[in-house]
Amino acid sequence: MTPLLTAYLQAWKQYFDFSGQTTRDDFWWFMLAHLLITLVVVSIEIATNNPGWLDLFYSLISFIPMLALLVRRLHDTQCSGWWAWVFVIPVIGPFWLIYLLVQPSSSHFTDKALLS
Repeated sequence: MTPLLTAYLQAWKQYFDFSGQTTRDDFWWFMLAHLLITLVVVSIEIATNNPGWLDLFYSLISFIPMLALLVRRLHDTQCSGWWAWVFVIPVIGPFWLIYLLVQPSSSHFTDKALLS
């Protein structure tokens, strides 16, 4: 399987897993797959004159795995998952979160609960 499909399916297998770590590659492969699927869904809605229910449905079901993946990626950079809240800071928040997400992986996460 391609890294794109592997990373996407792995995120769905870890739907409610907010512990552990996710590598930078796996995170960005998932985000690319998610973007491509969203573009296909929106294109179908435009072609069929659909009001957007399909896109809403996909967004709702993919929110939890995407959030779990985000938290695991933050763990991989030695940040708490609570740093995801930085996104809500107006203007600078999304850029700050992206900065955290593109950081290289850390080989050691200090939370003992994640190491057990």
